[in-house]
Amino acid sequence: MTQTRFIGFMPRWIGPCLGLGLIVFAPAAFAQSANSPAAPAAAVAQSSLNASAVYSGIEEWGKLRGALSRLQGVSVSISAISIDGALILFRYDGTPADLQAILARAGLELTLNAAGAVVKVATP
Repeated sequence: MTQTRFIGFMPRWIGPCLGLGLIVFAPAAFAQSANSPAAPAAAVAQSSLNASAVYSGIEEWGKLRGALSRLQGVSVSISAISIDGALILFRYDGTPADLQAILARAGLELTLNAAGAVVKVATP
């Protein structure tokens, strides 16, 4: 674990702004790669996608939820849930096609259309 130490003058307004989240201090964002000190580290853009999950009942929800919990490299936030559907926010690196591939490997189907994104348990 590295520690960052500040030596010098800091304006009085910075502390309250940091506390409110108005300023985000991320020293890792300014760090350079240890392997190539002359080149800055490549930044990977993180994408997010809101999707509706559809299922027919509690058993299918259990399958869907289990598959979501095992995803690698994808952050899943469930913002609402009902008897036959849920609203899910996916955060991932890459494109929507990359997310579709990740979900397909987990046994889930992601459909993207003009009405929005829908995720469900893939049918065999």
